[in-house]
Amino acid sequence: MSDEPRARTETAPEAVPAKSDDSVSKLALRLIAANARLNALAMVTAAALILLGAWMYSGVKNSLRDIRAAGLVSVLDAEVQALEVWVNDRLAAVSLWADEPEVRRDIERLLDLQRGPSAKPQELWNARERVHLETLLQPALKQTGAIAFNVVDPNGMIVASQVQDYTGRRINPGPFLVHLAAVFQGSARFIRPYLEQDRIVGLEKAAFARPVIWFDAPVRNARGEVIAALGFAHYANAQFTQILNAAKPGETGEVYAFGPDGTMLSESRFEPELRKLGLVPDEPNASSMLRVQLRDPGGNLAEGHQPALELAARPFTQLGALAMASRTKSDPAERRGVLVEPYRSYRGAQVVGAWRWLAEHDIGLAMEMEAGEAYAPLRYITLAAIIVLTLLAGILLAAAWSALVVRRLRTQVGDARMLGQYRLEREIGEGGMGKVFLARHALLKRPTAVKMLKPHMANDEIVARFEREVQLASQLLHPNTVEVYDYGRTREGVFYYVMEYLEGETLDKLVAQHGPMPLARAIHVLKQLCAALRVAHGRSLVHRDIKPHNVMLCRRGGEHDVVKILDFGLVKDTDRGDSRDITQFQRVLGTPRYMAPERIRNPADADARSDIYSVGAVAYFLVTGRELFDTAAEHDLTYQVLHTPAPKVSDTLPDVPRRFDELVARCLAKDRAERPHDVVIVLALLEALAVEYPWSQQQAEAWWKRLTRETDVL
Repeated sequence: MSDEPRARTETAPEAVPAKSDDSVSKLALRLIAANARLNALAMVTAAALILLGAWMYSGVKNSLRDIRAAGLVSVLDAEVQALEVWVNDRLAAVSLWADEPEVRRDIERLLDLQRGPSAKPQELWNARERVHLETLLQPALKQTGAIAFNVVDPNGMIVASQVQDYTGRRINPGPFLVHLAAVFQGSARFIRPYLEQDRIVGLEKAAFARPVIWFDAPVRNARGEVIAALGFAHYANAQFTQILNAAKPGETGEVYAFGPDGTMLSESRFEPELRKLGLVPDEPNASSMLRVQLRDPGGNLAEGHQPALELAARPFTQLGALAMASRTKSDPAERRGVLVEPYRSYRGAQVVGAWRWLAEHDIGLAMEMEAGEAYAPLRYITLAAIIVLTLLAGILLAAAWSALVVRRLRTQVGDARMLGQYRLEREIGEGGMGKVFLARHALLKRPTAVKMLKPHMANDEIVARFEREVQLASQLLHPNTVEVYDYGRTREGVFYYVMEYLEGETLDKLVAQHGPMPLARAIHVLKQLCAALRVAHGRSLVHRDIKPHNVMLCRRGGEHDVVKILDFGLVKDTDRGDSRDITQFQRVLGTPRYMAPERIRNPADADARSDIYSVGAVAYFLVTGRELFDTAAEHDLTYQVLHTPAPKVSDTLPDVPRRFDELVARCLAKDRAERPHDVVIVLALLEALAVEYPWSQQQAEAWWKRLTRETDVL
């Protein structure tokens, strides 16, 4: 067999001349046909790529606009919620003081003095009641961050103040007095920023050079009649502006407030730029607040555009005009909107934005971002299309290498399935920031769970959360805390960590599928949960995110109903005051349904009693099958957590033991001083209850076997 090819090779030279013409012709025809087919294929491919590119460009553009619109609305809604929490908290404070008997008594006497025939501002200022009232209110002003108080009678006269020159003066007729009218009708009101010269008649020199926000509440007499308005003042460029400035997405995103006349009520993110343009005077207390209006200058001021019209003659920006026109709408859905087509902002820059009119406060909020930044990915899509068209000439050459590329890609995919010594098998869970995979150690072959951060979420803050989670979780060596084996980064720099693989269900899924737990089983679960927290609190670590979703009930090492606490991404080390607290002001991380009231007011304010509140909320959920506060609206939920007394377990289960009912109620106290100060106390009470209501391993094993049979049938 090996000699036969050599024989044909040796005789081939004699045969070639006889067949050369025919062979060349056939070869040429084949090349021509192949060339034609390739040309046709290239033309069809080019046309298909052009059509596909146009379709993809349109689809990406529309999708990007939808995503950007959702992002703008999401940021704005978060800012509205943060503002409402702050406003409601301040209104609650001033209303509380307006109902104080001593405050009401002093104000009634001042009103009697003011109605006297010879009443003078000096007498009101020197009155013992005014001095006493100022002394009474000093703690409230300090606690809430207020700078002053005013008491105004129904005729608009200031009968008491910390400022002598204000005492006895009248409020200017106009919008401010309209807001006060609502107070005299019985409602506490947030009054948007005003200059003191615009608020008070004949004021030559204001006590406060900067714009001031007022929180006013009605003061009632013994008959329940409104006799005056008590107001606390705050600088508008303090917490009000800080809340709005907390959201600065990207390089150009900003959230700001504006009034019914289009005047900005908060400071612009572009304050230095506005000073250079002359829109804001270069003075110590000058700012864009109450100076800049939402008027379209007709061009980009930063690029040197000179408006042809005076400020009053310019039209409002598109967003401003739509928002102010919605003031008269009765439907809240018509008092909000989003603009994905670029329009000019008050600076003349092309922007996209979302707006919302807050009718109760008579102000609008806007979220804007320059269109160039918002739609930056479109530039890359366009560039990609140009590159594709340029490279059409090399399509055939690329096809010759496609097999090699595929093989390389397969190798890369195979490598990507390995993380160090762990091979990923399948995805078993996903959260907002990460994915969890079932994996096996290459040598030990034991199953593990690998939690990997999503690449597009890998900013500094979230990576810090992941790293802190694995570092702190690895310190808590307790049977009821998930065990961490390993951690590291992929070759692309994506952070991951490896933990024990658990067979079981999280408490939220377990209750959703099987209903409320028997009391004995719930006590058994809560004991283990508190035991794990005892170790964490002993190390000065507060979990801050205890909820049914983060607690799993498992079968482990022959034991049934073993509790495991998951997800330590929000753990706070209370001993390290200089450590970076990722939960910053105005950003509440966690689940409000299980979050203690103090954490909603101040996300960084958490101690062991905050976790104890969450334990109480979990206990209520386990035995009743209900959420503690059940509402779809985020702001309603926040209000209920802050102000509505928590329901008792006995309201749903009248036969529940009194000791368990009282323990849950103590854990859910609004004032953390009324909760058990240490989780050890809760654990001891649960252990005492467990003696009377035991849950045995036999009962647990029977439940899991029954679950296995039901699963097999399905």
